[in-house]
Amino acid sequence: MNVSQRLTTSDALAAAQETRALEIGQNILGRVPSMFQQYFADLPAVVVADARTFAAAGQTVLEALHAAGQSTIDPFIFADEDLHAEHRFVERLEASLRGHAAIPLAVGAGTINDLVKLAAHRCNRQYLCVATAASMDGYTAYGASITYQGSKQTFDCPAPIGVVVDLDVIAAAPADMKAWGFADLLAKVTAGVDWIVADLLEVEPIVALPWNIVQGGLRQAVSDPDGIGAGDPSALAGLVEGLMLGGFAMQAMRSSRPASGA
Repeated sequence: MNVSQRLTTSDALAAAQETRALEIGQNILGRVPSMFQQYFADLPAVVVADARTFAAAGQTVLEALHAAGQSTIDPFIFADEDLHAEHRFVERLEASLRGHAAIPLAVGAGTINDLVKLAAHRCNRQYLCVATAASMDGYTAYGASITYQGSKQTFDCPAPIGVVVDLDVIAAAPADMKAWGFADLLAKVTAGVDWIVADLLEVEPIVALPWNIVQGGLRQAVSDPDGIGAGDPSALAGLVEGLMLGGFAMQAMRSSRPASGA
């Protein structure tokens, strides 16, 4: 395998099969309305969150939508203390979505995103995501990991058409969520080794584009763990970009191989 080539975010987006827009920056929740209107100009929006993520970003997003003249319906807020990516919560959200034509705007981390991803797909709708923690690469991954009948299963469903990541929101998230995201990104080193071995054994050849999407900028993305822990915007931007690119690679290959190994 040749030395990895670092790709731009635009290159990675071009390879992704569903996601068309990614915005990462400080104080950018105000950009959500323009992204929404770019893809869903004539449709209302519905913010989907839990109590914590609505407080962290959902209320601000809703106010930005109103200020931009975007039509909305009342937010769908999960109040459950035991909320997790379980099928019964998908069913509840799906039932609500079937009662209107609004486009879901997932405001949250992995749980909210996976619930919206599957419920929206079952209602034949695309959706947008506002990430509230740099905790995993599933935001932009194809498929949702949902507990169903007692076991964790991956359900086929497309990634969001657009993602907004406000680094101020990410910095304010619990420290352990940043640690989870860093560990997820660091695990892509061993995922790459797994793929090299599979390639050498002629089990699964390395595909250059998804390989480079994940591995090209990985060393730099994990180079400042102290900065990530301290909430440094530059370090967090690298972490977030690395996680999002992992999802793009999985979209491009329709497989978790580029990001999670064997």
